[in-house]
Amino acid sequence: MTLRYRQAAWLLFLFLLAWLPRTLALDAYVSPDERKWLARSANFAYALSHADFAQTFQREHPGVTVMWAGALGLLGAFPEYPQQAPGYFTWEREHFEAWLKANSDHTPLELLVAGRRWIAFGVALLLWLGIFPMRRLLGSDGAYLTFIFLAVDPFGVALSRQLHPDGFVASFIFLSLLFFMAWLYGGRLWRDLLFSGVFMGLAWLTKTPAALLAPIGGVLLLVQCWRVWRARRQILDSDPYVDQDEPSSHPGGGVSAVAIIRRLCLGYVLWGVVAVATFASLWPAMWVNPVGALLRMATEMEAYVEGHVNPNFFLGAPTDDPGPFFYPVALLFRTTPAVLIGVAAALVFYVRREWIFADVRTRRTVRGALFFALVFIAAMSVPAKKFDRYILPAFLAFDLAAAVGWLALAQTPWRIEGGGWLRRLRSAPPTATLLGAAFALHGLFTALTYPYYLTYYNPLVGGSRTAPQVLFVGWGEGLDAAARWLNTLPGSENFRIAAWYADGPFSYFSDGVAVPMGYSSPLSWLDTDYAVTYINQWQRQLPSQEAVAWFEAQTPVHEVQANGLTLARVYDLRNTLLPPFIALNTAPATDFGGAIRLIGVEMETAHMAPGASQLVTFYLQALAPMETDYNVLVRLLNADGEERWRAEGWPWGAPTSDWPVRQVRPDGHTLALADDAAPGLYQLVLSFYDPATFEPLAAIDARTGERLPGDERKIALVQVGEAPSAPALEPPFTFGEVARLSGAFLESDSAAGRTARIHLQWDALTTPLEAYTTFVHIVDERGEIVAQRDRPPLDGFAPTNTWQPGQRIVDVIAVALPEHLPPGRYPVRVGLYADDRRLPVAQGGQNIGDFAVIGEIAVP
Repeated sequence: MTLRYRQAAWLLFLFLLAWLPRTLALDAYVSPDERKWLARSANFAYALSHADFAQTFQREHPGVTVMWAGALGLLGAFPEYPQQAPGYFTWEREHFEAWLKANSDHTPLELLVAGRRWIAFGVALLLWLGIFPMRRLLGSDGAYLTFIFLAVDPFGVALSRQLHPDGFVASFIFLSLLFFMAWLYGGRLWRDLLFSGVFMGLAWLTKTPAALLAPIGGVLLLVQCWRVWRARRQILDSDPYVDQDEPSSHPGGGVSAVAIIRRLCLGYVLWGVVAVATFASLWPAMWVNPVGALLRMATEMEAYVEGHVNPNFFLGAPTDDPGPFFYPVALLFRTTPAVLIGVAAALVFYVRREWIFADVRTRRTVRGALFFALVFIAAMSVPAKKFDRYILPAFLAFDLAAAVGWLALAQTPWRIEGGGWLRRLRSAPPTATLLGAAFALHGLFTALTYPYYLTYYNPLVGGSRTAPQVLFVGWGEGLDAAARWLNTLPGSENFRIAAWYADGPFSYFSDGVAVPMGYSSPLSWLDTDYAVTYINQWQRQLPSQEAVAWFEAQTPVHEVQANGLTLARVYDLRNTLLPPFIALNTAPATDFGGAIRLIGVEMETAHMAPGASQLVTFYLQALAPMETDYNVLVRLLNADGEERWRAEGWPWGAPTSDWPVRQVRPDGHTLALADDAAPGLYQLVLSFYDPATFEPLAAIDARTGERLPGDERKIALVQVGEAPSAPALEPPFTFGEVARLSGAFLESDSAAGRTARIHLQWDALTTPLEAYTTFVHIVDERGEIVAQRDRPPLDGFAPTNTWQPGQRIVDVIAVALPEHLPPGRYPVRVGLYADDRRLPVAQGGQNIGDFAVIGEIAVP
């Protein structure tokens, strides 16, 4: 094989090295933003096809190159789309996906993969093109080794195979920087400047941080002009553009410093002109309203950089702005050991100017790349919104410096003693040695984390073991596996599944209906069959701390793990009641006839005046399909069991036979009191019955499984008028988080053979899930019980799980005293218990045990 063909084969191999890891398993998972970019790409394609060029503005990024890639993929897989589409789709919700499902044979994932192929190919090609300027700047070995570092960097690979701006913009920025430095340091060929300008324009079309290229290039240019001016008295040979840039003042020795500086400044202006021309020519929105497009970009970007809707996570805590140390820490976790070693070596050899660093172009190139990386990181640290992927261009610059550092290490004449295989190893071609080291400490991690490349974290700082305690982790990887596991379950196509990142990362893989687990009322996602929670959701305590804690207390039916990380957990909610963090009274949860579940109650107030009214809403859920249209019956009863108000009929006018299984439906009733309603406590009760037979549905307590008396559920106490009171206790006793015993009265005429009457004044702190029993113990001086009475409050009319916060309940408990009780004073103990578990009691902020001593009974 001739040298020319060997060179071509080598270049082909290098391209494949970059392309293959980016194009394999493109259907593995979906990141959260890609669904939006797919919809924007569809809108972009529709606008192009209909010459509606203003609509090619879809986002302030502006992401035009991404939409070109997405549109090419979409039209390649679905060429009829522009003619069949009804118009433009909003990308906040999955309207585009719903239309695809109803009107085509194409799936969103199929079209997304088609767009991703263009991204993967484009990034691989861009990196491969970088070989050519790098060969002039670093030499062939430096260029090839740098390319290998770029091609197999796990973080770079992860972000350059998605329909998303980050991978594309990093490649455009880096390639523009390389060609600019090739122009500046490698002969000032105009074609280098032209290529650099084109790629800078493409970078601007991709994401606005690419604008940093212009000032960074300006600084590099100023430094070069300063070198020219400083060396203006030295003699040049016949080529005025040698690397030293040393102009001559000798009449026949070259051109003047002023002429070279003028040419450099002219080149910088031309560079910008080419970039602007590229930007304007490839974005159709600029053809029709350039000023409007730019103003809209500026306005929307100002709001974008102020912060994210959801908090970030850094150093163990959620935060809106991770601060100036975020990117250095992220860089440390996301880079590889090979890069850290290589950059350290590059700095050492740069100072010593040895081996490859003896070449002035190499030094300037490495210095320019590191300067770019540091300035880019500093600039990106200013906005509050920060993610590790935002500094991907800096990773490419560090890869370059690291590769050159490794090459310098390989060129160092190490001293070797002995012979045999060790000496033969030292005399092996340096390329083989470098490839082995680069793969072992750099590219090997890409292979090990396939296809979830984003799960790579630097093992030198603890890898995936420590990353979840330091950085935001997870960008959709693993949710696909959770969806695929659920798809294996019988009836999965009928499941309603709540998931974090439901729209895209989960829905593109799920056979069932995906429901977002967002900030809206949890009722929108807790009426589902399954829930899928995610790693950065746990980190950031979303959608709330209470929700995360509640899920952590449950046992998942499946976990998704990869590369040492638990990425997602799946929970079966089909037999789970609403958790206590829901802003509803969930205490009366009841199953009626195995068909209807009462999951919660919402009422405006527990205190009403005669003649007043209020809306009471019951939240109901179908547990199974129903053929019968059941009636609901709501009644208000006084302490004697007499009915004072009632409402009945179909729950909020909807026949129960039409209810979708598991869907939560509200049922509202206006509770109205008569003008002459007597003061006192009333109990609201609920039941269901078959209107054809008037047979009630069996009422089963959803927590205990016990059948309720009368097949009706006591819902809530309602206080009409003023509540009675008892003498205050100072300080009062607090029973757990349930109630405060704020008053008590012991009747003074109690005596042997009679009944002691104990008046207890309870102030409800919350509505507990359990019905506690009150105990009253009368004890002697040894603490032995001489008389007692245990019963629910008000003899069962007012169970504690119907108490409303802020409500006052006065309960009178009669305790029969033994006939032959010796005279004396007997302490009275009071407590609350359920299932032999007593509530703890505190007084004055101090725990005093599990009962309260409220006074003494005097027996004459």
